Amino acid sequence: MNGTARSLAFADGGRPLLSFGGDGHVYHWDLFSGGIFNVYNREEFLEGKKKPKKVIKNLTTEVDFLTFNHDAQILAISSSKKKNRLKLIYVPSFTVFSNWPYVNHFRYHHRCLDFSPGGGFMAMGNAEGKVLLYKLHHYQRA
Repeated sequence: MNGTARSLAFADGGRPLLSFGGDGHVYHWDLFSGGIFNVYNREEFLEGKKKPKKVIKNLTTEVDFLTFNHDAQILAISSSKKKNRLKLIYVPSFTVFSNWPYVNHFRYHHRCLDFSPGGGFMAMGNAEGKVLLYKLHHYQRA
């Protein structure tokens, strides 16, 4: 998404997630592609063009959790199927942050994640009953 996330809805039995942003576009997110996260242009997808706008292949198991930060510039995707399955995506360019998390940083199954209202913090809950808090230095406000 290139704008703020305004609305989210699951469609067709929960397989795709649709999001509407402040940029006026509807995005179609394919959540069950076996670790491949596809991003589609909604208008083209509905017209029958099934080619993704971007394919993100950084997870090896299906995505079962995602959330945007406050300005929709960062998308966190994770899988609770295996340990250490969390990626942060810079949405304007659909690139995965290569410097985070560093290799084997997490030795837990992720269960939930959220960003603070100002974007300065990211909290992550895991299957061990712990909540990890990270400071995102790019954002000045918590």
